Amino acid sequence: MPNIGDLPEFYDSYSLDKTLISLLTRVHGTAVRGAALLIAATGCAPAGFIPRPNGHTAEFGAEKISSTATSRSDCTIIYAGFVGAMETSEHKASGIVQIRNTLRGPAYSDVCAKSFLPYDSRGGFGWILTHFPLHAGSLSVEESLRGPRIILVGHSTGGWAMLNVARDLRDKNIPVELTIQVDSVGIDDVTVPRNVKECAIFHAHDYLMFMTTKRLKVEDSSKTKIVANVLVRGAGHLSITRDARIRALVVNKIERLRAGTDRDR
Repeated sequence: MPNIGDLPEFYDSYSLDKTLISLLTRVHGTAVRGAALLIAATGCAPAGFIPRPNGHTAEFGAEKISSTATSRSDCTIIYAGFVGAMETSEHKASGIVQIRNTLRGPAYSDVCAKSFLPYDSRGGFGWILTHFPLHAGSLSVEESLRGPRIILVGHSTGGWAMLNVARDLRDKNIPVELTIQVDSVGIDDVTVPRNVKECAIFHAHDYLMFMTTKRLKVEDSSKTKIVANVLVRGAGHLSITRDARIRALVVNKIERLRAGTDRDR
């Protein structure tokens, strides 16, 4: 049992949305029920997080993108991080936010980095689209090639939200260079879409182990490579986000993109 005095860790781990818990229980079977009841009994996540039938998440105040808007691509690489359900997008203890802060430093002037709440996946998707030509329908190959390269990272329910963003980008014909799921919790957070080039999963051996995703599937193995499946021993649901290997994957990917070794689509 975690130390309840450690409020950020405790609430992020235990206070998941009751609707989400109910759905997860049905999906993952009887092994989840005991943990789900324990989590649901302690509280609930923000009411804005509402699973949609098609796996996307509804959100309040999501960014709306006009079909007549123009691209403002001022970077060659994009990092979009999605934190856990009971964190803020500025949570200093979150490794997702810490990586974002690093990428906003002078050594990464070619990177645009931003973090989002998991129930604002449309806001994250909209922000990414502002760096591409904006019009109805899919982008052409030429438009996609002119845009920045994309790295997506998601923790807890943010892993679920992040994959929804990856799927939305697929539908716009926009590729994603790397996705990383960290102790991911969700209904359809297992299958990585075919527009993702590389993907990775990190998971902890803790009190949420019956609910978090352990293995990934890919929509098209000829287009997507699973580069890491890591059990982080001794980590909690929040502290796992600070595992140095997650940061290393992101930084290494950026360096390869800068060097031109990963520029192929």
